[in-house]
Amino acid sequence: MKEPLDKWWERLQFTLLFLALTVFVHGFFGWFNGWISPADPYKVPGGRAAKVFQTGEGSDPSGSPGDRLRLFYWLGE
Repeated sequence: MKEPLDKWWERLQFTLLFLALTVFVHGFFGWFNGWISPADPYKVPGGRAAKVFQTGEGSDPSGSPGDRLRLFYWLGE
């Protein structure tokens, strides 16, 4: 009669170990993702820094927004 209980005990141990390792790996990947992801580029700068951006038509004032979009998709810039 002891043998079926041993089988269930081994299954329970395996399941608990599997769940514990799954939680550990999930936590590790969450930490790694937070460590490797870049800083927020849209945050307000600190200190004496100033956030500068260009508004207007860009370098070619005669170009239409469609031309700029095609250039963006073509060059990736």
